[in-house]
Amino acid sequence: MQLQEFIHNVETLRGNILSQARHYIVDADDAEDVVQEVLLKLWVAKDKIPDGGHMRNMASVVCRNVALNKIRDTRHNYTIDKADFVVHTSNPHNQLVEQEDRERLTRCIQTLNDRYRAIIRMRNVENMSYVEIAQVLGTTESSVRGMISKARLELLKLMKGTL
Repeated sequence: MQLQEFIHNVETLRGNILSQARHYIVDADDAEDVVQEVLLKLWVAKDKIPDGGHMRNMASVVCRNVALNKIRDTRHNYTIDKADFVVHTSNPHNQLVEQEDRERLTRCIQTLNDRYRAIIRMRNVENMSYVEIAQVLGTTESSVRGMISKARLELLKLMKGTL
């Protein structure tokens, strides 16, 4: 498929893909993320798509799969319990303070929106690089850096609010 034909087909299909994504995903931003991921997958496979009709069918299937994956991913409640926390002292009071701080951090992380919680988990628990996170999210490395910064600021606000 030629570039101009691909662009034309994307322009005509984008609304339909968004509509289909909204059937699965309630949040408008998440539905838009699904559309972007679908378009990225179509771009990668553009040489294998013979015409617009096939592209419409492929877009529909890919949209359904991406939306269902997103729903599945948001159902998992990731906790930070598996992270390695080391208590550097044997003082019972300090251990109690450390435990309370971990519990408060966990509660604050659980109140973050799904996107921020997932990004923090990927970066700090799974130790993924910015490039790896960008590949998973289908965005740029600089965008990931901005999202992580916003997530950390939101977490900091929550932590200050629970003192």
